[in-house]
Amino acid sequence: MPGKIVVFEGLPGCGKSSIAREVVKRVENCVIMPEVSELAATKGFEVADRASIGTETWFLTQYYTRGTEAKRLREEGKIVIEDRNYASSLAFGFANFVASNNPSLFMHFPSYIVNKTVGTLVKPDAYIFFKIPVSESVKRQDSREEMREELRTSDINVLRDCARFYRVFFTILEPEVPLHEVDATRPKESVLEEVLRILEELTN
Repeated sequence: MPGKIVVFEGLPGCGKSSIAREVVKRVENCVIMPEVSELAATKGFEVADRASIGTETWFLTQYYTRGTEAKRLREEGKIVIEDRNYASSLAFGFANFVASNNPSLFMHFPSYIVNKTVGTLVKPDAYIFFKIPVSESVKRQDSREEMREELRTSDINVLRDCARFYRVFFTILEPEVPLHEVDATRPKESVLEEVLRILEELTN
């Protein structure tokens, strides 16, 4: 199969990470690049509104190096699943700025624009967006005991603004990248089946 970069996006609790882990078990030559926020949390960095300028700089570096590594793996024929990318970074940056004047947006957005303009931004071959209502995002986060506290986003207004920005990102900032929307309120097996079908279509 030809190599591809596919980004899984969606609100917290949408199930994208667990679906990604299942996909890797079933798709040959498939690898996951874990969410940058999750990696930051394991290293002791504060994230979201608690993040420092130093952490935000680290985030930007990670997005660039992840893109470079994803491109290399794609050239080797791998199916690369990126658990979030710039879409989430900008969406949460926008939402957190609206909610609390957090300035991270003004680091991430210029970086995104510059990289896109000069051609150093590695674009995915497709996005798969896992759709759930904001209320469902809050409910699922509250029910997941294993979820790290620093990764929780239960502010309904922040989640609503994230959802609004995702639409802007997909339709205005990267309309050239195919977008596949999946109803993630369904049972996991049903969601997984649809995602596998999408990946099969992308690689054939």
